[in-house]
Amino acid sequence: MTGRRVEERVTMHSISCSRLERERIRACAEREGVSMSKLIVERALSRNPPSKVRNPPRLVLGPQEQPTLLETVKAIGETVRDLEGSDDAPGFAGTLRVLFEIRLDAMTRTGRHKTMVRLLEQVLQDSRAAKLEEEVYERTRS
Repeated sequence: MTGRRVEERVTMHSISCSRLERERIRACAEREGVSMSKLIVERALSRNPPSKVRNPPRLVLGPQEQPTLLETVKAIGETVRDLEGSDDAPGFAGTLRVLFEIRLDAMTRTGRHKTMVRLLEQVLQDSRAAKLEEEVYERTRS
């Protein structure tokens, strides 16, 4: 049985497309030296992503989350400006500490206490994490 393909093609399927689309497919198939059918099957089964994204990826923040984040950032900016404008300005290290404390407080208030503890353990990598966790807990309780 020479000349016979290992896998026979027995299924036929028609597609609907405009004349212009058909001509574009035909031209592409000619350039690649394959039949229109083979071109369509190969393209449909290829691992290459489609040229047009049908559903754009979701933004990291949803529409409702964006204004909340903006307000939080504005409040942090005001806090830092207030600190730096005072006579007892904390300097760069103090400002970082304030920003870190604001973040830890927010995590605790929004029910992400365990995540906050893991963050502290990763950053501090010692027993200071437990002490700071207690300070944040007491501060956010009031």
